[in-house]
Amino acid sequence: MSETAANEVTQREMVKLIGLFRKNSFKGEYVSFQHVVDEGASYFVVMADENNGTQGLFKADLLSGTIEFQYMLDENHAVAK
Repeated sequence: MSETAANEVTQREMVKLIGLFRKNSFKGEYVSFQHVVDEGASYFVVMADENNGTQGLFKADLLSGTIEFQYMLDENHAVAK
């Protein structure tokens, strides 16, 4: 399996991640999802605030049900596309 295919997030995984965020009262727009390499069920999720569009990077783990804030995205912090 290629590295690109291994990093792709399936629609089923996205639904589970959105459910985890909603369960933890997160609101906003989901900008991107990326599988964390070599970490099983861990994902990076970029969310935008629904009021002002500010974006934050979060690390979510579907097995443990945890969400960890990483940092706010700005001109100094961006996610590779």
